[in-house]
Amino acid sequence: MHRVLRDRICLLQYRPGELLVETELAAEFKVSRTPIRQALQRLDYEGLVETRNGVGTTVTGVDFQEFKDVYAFRLKLSEMIGDFGRPERAAKSLEDIEALIPRVEELLQSRDFEQFFQINHELHFAVNALIGNSAVRDIHDRFYFQASRVWYTFVDRMWEDETRFLKEELDELCRALRAGDLKAVGFVQRNFISYGLSRVARYISTG
Repeated sequence: MHRVLRDRICLLQYRPGELLVETELAAEFKVSRTPIRQALQRLDYEGLVETRNGVGTTVTGVDFQEFKDVYAFRLKLSEMIGDFGRPERAAKSLEDIEALIPRVEELLQSRDFEQFFQINHELHFAVNALIGNSAVRDIHDRFYFQASRVWYTFVDRMWEDETRFLKEELDELCRALRAGDLKAVGFVQRNFISYGLSRVARYISTG
C-alpha cells in the first residue's frame, strides 16, 4: 500500500493539496484503517504528505527552492555512495541496470510516461542496493522520492532530452560497475543529478 500510494503521488495522480481519506483508501485496498494509517505515517516521514488535526492527511506542496535544496543534498549524498559501498552487490546491480537499457531504447522511439517512471525507479533501487550503510541507504531512498515527483512534472515537456540522458546514465553506470568502481558509480549519479537540475532550471527560466 505504501508503495502504491507513493507512486501515485510521484506520478501526480494525487495532486499537491489533495486530501487522502483513510476510510476511502481502506475500502479501496480492502483492509482496515490501521495499515492505511501506517502507510500514511511513513509517507509523512518521507515528506510526501502531512497530517494536521481537523484537516486530515494531504499531499504536500512543493516549490522550486525546496526542489533545489533537495537536489543539492542529493548531489553530496551521491558522492558518499562509494564510501559505504557493497562490492558484493555490484554484479547484481550491473545485471539489473543492463536489463534497463533496451527498455530505455524503446522509449526513444515512443513515449511511455509510466515506463519511464518505472525504469527510473528500478535504476534507483539498483544503485540504492549498493549502499551498505542502512542510514545512508534510507536517506538516499527518501530524498529520491521527494525529488522525483517535482522532476516528473517536467519530463513530458523535455522528453527527448530526458530519455537520451537516461540512456547515457545507464551506460556510464554499467561502465563503472564493470570496473568494480563504486566511487565512480556515486559520481556518475551525482553528475546526472546535476545535469537534471540544470535542465529543469533552464526550462523554468525560459517558461
